[in-house]
Amino acid sequence: MKNGLEKWRKEIIEVSNNVYKVTLTHELGSIIEQTGHELELIEKEVELSAMKMNKEIDEKIKTHNKWL
Repeated sequence: MKNGLEKWRKEIIEVSNNVYKVTLTHELGSIIEQTGHELELIEKEVELSAMKMNKEIDEKIKTHNKWL
């Protein structure tokens, strides 16, 4: 995976002729999924979403650790 996405596992399935489902699963259980015809485009979109979610997860962990 790309930098920043090491904690994510990617799965690509061709669900129909030229229709792909891309799923990213975070090691903590969050899932991002998209289905479409343009594989490269949907891969970029789910990766961008995962990067945004990484920031949210990091902020929540930082906030949680303040209280420990």
